[in-house]
Amino acid sequence: MSRLSPSTDRIVTLLNFLGSRPGESFSLSELARRLDMNKSTAYSIVNTLADEGYLLKNPVTKDYCLGPALIGLGAAASRQFAPVDHAREEMARLAEELGVLCVAGAVVGDEIVMLACAGEPKPLGTSIFPGQRLPLSPPLGTVYMAWASSEEIDNWLRKLGPDATSDQLARFHDALLEVRRRGYATGLEAVAKLKLSKALAELPGDSTNIVRAQIRTIVEGLVEELTHEEAVLSDISGQPSYQLSHISAPVFGADGRVKLALNLIDLPRQLTPEEVKNFAGRLLEASDRVTRSIGGRKPVRVEVA
Repeated sequence: MSRLSPSTDRIVTLLNFLGSRPGESFSLSELARRLDMNKSTAYSIVNTLADEGYLLKNPVTKDYCLGPALIGLGAAASRQFAPVDHAREEMARLAEELGVLCVAGAVVGDEIVMLACAGEPKPLGTSIFPGQRLPLSPPLGTVYMAWASSEEIDNWLRKLGPDATSDQLARFHDALLEVRRRGYATGLEAVAKLKLSKALAELPGDSTNIVRAQIRTIVEGLVEELTHEEAVLSDISGQPSYQLSHISAPVFGADGRVKLALNLIDLPRQLTPEEVKNFAGRLLEASDRVTRSIGGRKPVRVEVA
């Protein structure tokens, strides 16, 4: 259920809708229809936002698009995630040279937020866009949690629920150790991950907050399904080839904590162990360069408790 008031929900829905369609503009009637709003309500909202510069009204067509006031807000918000600006060139290079998507993500509260994306998505490939969020719940987030404190790891594992078995807990502890040992995380493509990708594709802002909440519930359920699948790849030598959902590497800040993760997705359908290591090696080189460019340092390796 939405925690927003109806009027706030409508404003958020409107801004999310326009934000998911950069470069496009819409008439008042079309906005009201697409967002299922009463036209008089939509008129009040768009004109108030236009008066404050958050929307821009074309004087000829009378269409509305995102306004210049949002540039300042976006710049202020992006300063919290300054490492992503240092990563963009590396991300573009990886995407072009490896033929994949490269996505930068960071932990915000109890979620993983996608901050930037480079590369061209493949037909029927993974749908990722800046602002997209995922719950920081096992098995998601190993690249962040591998260098986290014992308390943070315990809180992360607690999201498995009271029915988590000792075998499950041991499996995730081992996965974190392996990520820390080799410096990057890999995830196997799984049935639940394919469903998750489809659900994420339905998250853009052209739906009401209630619909987005419903989709979020589906996403959280699929993440729970993932805990029962072999979603984290630890041994990269046991099979001739692998179908991976992602390869992720950390960017460290000056305090030695993970500030950002660079993720390769839309990978080739089958990768040999050597190809996996080659992709991961290229990603590690890039993430190391970004770490150095922001004055970061790799932490001393301490065993996960």
